[in-house]
Amino acid sequence: MFRLALTAVLLVGVSGNLIFRSLQNNNTPCFTKCVDNGNTATYGKLFGNIDEICTSIAEARDCVAKCNVPFNPFDMKTVRSICSEERRADFKKHFVCYKEQIYATNERCNKMCGSIGKMVGDMRRTVAFLNKRECFNVSALFDSMGEMCTTVKCYARCNRDSFNELCRQSDPTAGSFMQQFHEDTLTAMNEDLNQFGMRNFMKGILPKECHYMFNPAQLFNDHVFELE
Repeated sequence: MFRLALTAVLLVGVSGNLIFRSLQNNNTPCFTKCVDNGNTATYGKLFGNIDEICTSIAEARDCVAKCNVPFNPFDMKTVRSICSEERRADFKKHFVCYKEQIYATNERCNKMCGSIGKMVGDMRRTVAFLNKRECFNVSALFDSMGEMCTTVKCYARCNRDSFNELCRQSDPTAGSFMQQFHEDTLTAMNEDLNQFGMRNFMKGILPKECHYMFNPAQLFNDHVFELE
């Protein structure tokens, strides 16, 4: 359910690393340990609820804040958008639907979009690759993300449609909230990238399968014109 949101967090974190990794005090053992533990905990809760994910992110943010470094990957607008009190409260309004229908939705979307296990494995390998800072290769990293972006997009659409159908009587806005959640997350991601001055660079280096991430309206509508 949170696959696209965490992919957005991953991309912004990569862009921040590209900017700040050359700064000696951003590669301290303190920073490295906080980021590694935070990524492991957050992606390990990919199937958990939003409180579990946001608790892991908050713990990692607090950890990095104590390291005296210029960049905190867990303090970006993308992350705060996902974990704001308002967003979490809105999410919980639909929790009964999501909890009751998540297994049926995952089964349906596995058949439509491919193995969720493979996609989660790809995500975790990407995070592990990012954490190997001594051999960081951004081109190799992004070249491998095309298939993952395609799968994440498919799951976002499938989740929305499935919740709309399965919760039509009990919670008719469950699917539309999921769509808005993903679009808002991508909007925040683009704001972070613009703040870093990295949006055009990231769009230029990512495979075309990921370009919808730079125009949130394209996530659920292929006919929307691409933004510059």
